[in-house]
Amino acid sequence: MTKWIEHSNGICWEESTLLKDAGLRHGVTGKSGGVSEAPYTSLNLALHVGDNVKDVLENRRRLCATVGCSLAKLTMAEQTHEDHIVAVGPAEAGCGAGSYADALAHTDALMTNLPGVPLMLCIADCVPVIVYDPVKKACAVIHDGWRGTVQRLAAKTIFAMRLAYGSQPQDLLAYVGPSISRAHYEVSEDTAMAFRRLGPQYGACAGEKDGVWSVDLWQANRLLLLEAGLAPQHIDVTESCAFAEDGKFYSYRRDGGHTGRMGAFAVI
Repeated sequence: MTKWIEHSNGICWEESTLLKDAGLRHGVTGKSGGVSEAPYTSLNLALHVGDNVKDVLENRRRLCATVGCSLAKLTMAEQTHEDHIVAVGPAEAGCGAGSYADALAHTDALMTNLPGVPLMLCIADCVPVIVYDPVKKACAVIHDGWRGTVQRLAAKTIFAMRLAYGSQPQDLLAYVGPSISRAHYEVSEDTAMAFRRLGPQYGACAGEKDGVWSVDLWQANRLLLLEAGLAPQHIDVTESCAFAEDGKFYSYRRDGGHTGRMGAFAVI
């Protein structure tokens, strides 16, 4: 199950009850509660989209204050739709908090076992996946567009958690968060075929109707998590489509590429 959380300061996020009950502070933010002006109205958390830097930093400060974590330790990445995963230790903590220039380069998945170090990736249609190990006390945040999904980034992150923290897949909990739904995710035939090449189950996530191809990124990422060894009952999948819910979320496609970014965050 998922839950929409609204705070008195206007900041909102969707969270997984599964991960919340296990003790992880996490969520995928909505648009409200910030200071950014149009077209980034209002809680834009990305520094690379043309928004006023001071506004973005104020938005990040407000979010961290609401979550109850340190802005100075906020750790972010320069997301490039690749399959590079970074284990965040003391040296990486705080990278990207105040400047895009020092965000972790060419990275689309972050993981850590450090308490009090918030991980955050920016989202505006691509799938956020948040993973928590309540036994080893480790977490990961993943940015999964179609390229990352085809590269099996979610499954690779589970493997990385096993290597770095000794995480056992049967212990892990995961949340596939708000992003573009299949109903609004039109793709090229070449992209659809990339999913079909992953195998029959993934092929079923790509289909064609009246000459239009579409892909279900939610289901594809759920399959990746299952393939990595997670139990079906340990995976929460959103029903919130970023494209369809204009009042709640940014959408790169819906907004013509000129828009803000939500934050997918987690902190132990």
